[in-house]
Amino acid sequence: MTDATAERTSAGEHDDEGLEQRYRRMAEHADVLQAKNHALAQALNRAGKELRQAKSQLVSLAQPPENFAVFVRVDSSRVDDDGVRHAAAEVVMGSRRMVVPVSGLVNVDRLSCGQTVLLNENMVIVATRDVALAGTVRTLTEILPSGRLVVCDQNGQASVVIRAGALTNADLERGDRLLTDPSGTIAVESLPRQDERDLVLEEVPDVSFADIGGLDAQIDQIRDAVELPFLHRDLFERYDLNPPRGVLLYGPPGNGKTLIAKAVANSLARGSGSEAGVFLSVKGPEILSKFVGESERIIRSIFDRARKRAASGVPVIVFIDEMDSLLRTRGSGVSSDVETTIVPQFLAELDGIETLHNVMVIGASNRVDMIDPAVLRPGRLDVKIRIDRPGRTQAASILRHYLTDDLPLAAGTTADDLIAVMVGDIFRRDDSRHVCDVEDDHGEWTGVYFGDLISGAMLKNIVDRAKTAAVKSSLVSGREAELDATALGRAVDEECRESMDSITGANPRQWTMLNGIDVNRATAVVPARRR
Repeated sequence: MTDATAERTSAGEHDDEGLEQRYRRMAEHADVLQAKNHALAQALNRAGKELRQAKSQLVSLAQPPENFAVFVRVDSSRVDDDGVRHAAAEVVMGSRRMVVPVSGLVNVDRLSCGQTVLLNENMVIVATRDVALAGTVRTLTEILPSGRLVVCDQNGQASVVIRAGALTNADLERGDRLLTDPSGTIAVESLPRQDERDLVLEEVPDVSFADIGGLDAQIDQIRDAVELPFLHRDLFERYDLNPPRGVLLYGPPGNGKTLIAKAVANSLARGSGSEAGVFLSVKGPEILSKFVGESERIIRSIFDRARKRAASGVPVIVFIDEMDSLLRTRGSGVSSDVETTIVPQFLAELDGIETLHNVMVIGASNRVDMIDPAVLRPGRLDVKIRIDRPGRTQAASILRHYLTDDLPLAAGTTADDLIAVMVGDIFRRDDSRHVCDVEDDHGEWTGVYFGDLISGAMLKNIVDRAKTAAVKSSLVSGREAELDATALGRAVDEECRESMDSITGANPRQWTMLNGIDVNRATAVVPARRR
């Protein structure tokens, strides 16, 4: 091979290698451009999607608002020559009453009075919604012959409304609660009535006679009156003796009247083997209603419930706390005289349980003088038991329930030792326990001491005060604080000062009667000077 030929061969090979490298670089560049093009296409797709979403939102935001209204009735309906139905409906929107067209998309035959509808910007019914879930509550007072309803608001203002379609055939009664539409012209729903289930607590209390201290004599009395007729019916029948219909527990507040009633129900439940439903605790003040006849209806319902429970052989106690608030003396002029109808209704129900030996009424009151005499006479509330303030022995018995030897007591001290010191401190009749002086209508003054005002509730509160102080002291010192005579004495001092402060501005006659102070026609109560 000549030199020229070799050179040409070498040059050709060199050109081939250069061309291959250029192809390779061009291919790599094409791959990069393709990747960029793909990314750009994805970005354009995303931008197009976002643009379409933005346009959709703009269209949605540009839509005119739709108004809520309440359908009343079909005003007119006709079919034209082309078979197209044209309908108009009467609606209420706020305080406006209008006749508006109905869109062909809405089946006018399925619309019912009280139903919520939507009106577009042209005031055309274009859609339907369910009945309004919120509105004003009215109380039904009268049903007119036309089917319309007379209702009253919470201020007693009367108005006339029509029934929604759902209430056309509803069996409504006076006193029912009705939900009206926002305009207040259509009753759209009947709400559950506030009946005796809202005013009565039905249970078997977990309080036993063993939990009550200082009332042994009163417990024996109520056991004889209540337990014996239920637990020994055969003996009562043998002696032709009717059990008492009712028992009244009366006396100053805080001395265990409610506890005794609960313990009776607990005892009867255990004796009869029943599990529940023997104790109906009536919330007396909540029965009172400003609507005529409503309180009487609730009383009827409570006694009807008691009869039904007793029909199965279960002893039923109807306990009415604060009885004086419900059954005040008629014609006293102290209240709005609602008792002129409530008391007769109660008496009628009480006399009506004559043949039911499983129902007994137990009432509790701090002011027996305010209860109507017809309620208290024999044959109705036959047994009357006074739950008086505890004396020294009774106070010690009550304190033993709250101050026990398992508490952290001072070294070398027993609970009985501390109780003896507390009782002596509480019933001292010196200046440190002098609470007030009471003047009667003869101008004579009587000193009232802390021991004259003590109650079971106050005794418990005294011990709780000392325990609370011990807990705080334990947190501060980091070790368990002990209960001693000094701590309990401070608690007695605090309770005595509070009793003195509560007297300021009190009505003398009411204060003495409520607290059982033996003063005839008190004219003044003067707190003792603090020492």
